[in-house]
Amino acid sequence: MPLNESTISELTAKIVKKEVSSREVMQSCLDQIGRVDGKIHAFISWDAQDALAQADAVDKEIASGATQSNKPLLGIPIAIKDVLAVKNQPLNCASKILGKFISPYDATVIEKLKAAGAIVFGRCNMDEFAMGSSTENSAFGPTHNPWDVERIPGGSSGGSATAVAADETIASLGTDTGGSIRQPAALCGVVGLKPTYGRV
Repeated sequence: MPLNESTISELTAKIVKKEVSSREVMQSCLDQIGRVDGKIHAFISWDAQDALAQADAVDKEIASGATQSNKPLLGIPIAIKDVLAVKNQPLNCASKILGKFISPYDATVIEKLKAAGAIVFGRCNMDEFAMGSSTENSAFGPTHNPWDVERIPGGSSGGSATAVAADETIASLGTDTGGSIRQPAALCGVVGLKPTYGRV
C-alpha cells in the first residue's frame, strides 16, 4: 500500500522503527498531490521544499533517538485550512483581500502540532473567510469532491476533507463553527471531528 494511504498509527510505528523515513512519507503525499490536485483543487498552495526540509529534520531527530513518547505525531504530514496561521506560510483565508500576506506567527494549534512532531504543510482551499458550505466560494476557485468532481465536497473546510479523502495528506486541520468540518467530512467520506473548544 502506498505510504500516503496509510493511517497515522501505521506510519508513526514504521517511522520510529526506521522502516520508512519521514521524507519518504512526505514525498508520497507530494507525489499524490501532483497526480490528482489539478482535478480536485484541495490545495491553494503548498511548499514542497519546506515540507521535505521538515521531514528531513524529523529523520535527523529519530537518528538522534527521538521517539513518540513526547511527540505522538512524529513525521506525520498534516495539511492546514487556509484560515489558520502558520509562521512563514501564506495566509489568505481563500480571499484576494489579504494579497500576499505571510503569517508572522503560528496559531496555538499549529504550535501544538509542531510540538507533537507533525510536518505542517500546504494551504487547503475553503469558502472565503469560512463563509459557506460548499467550497465553491473561494477566490482561488472551487474544490471538487474527489469521488465525483461534478459534486461539491461541502464546506467551509472542503479542501481539508478533500485532501484527506484523496490521500494527498495523512490528516488535515479544518475549523467548524456550524458544521464546517463535519459536513465536508460526511460528503467526502472521511472522519471529521469538531472537538470541545480549545481542545486541539
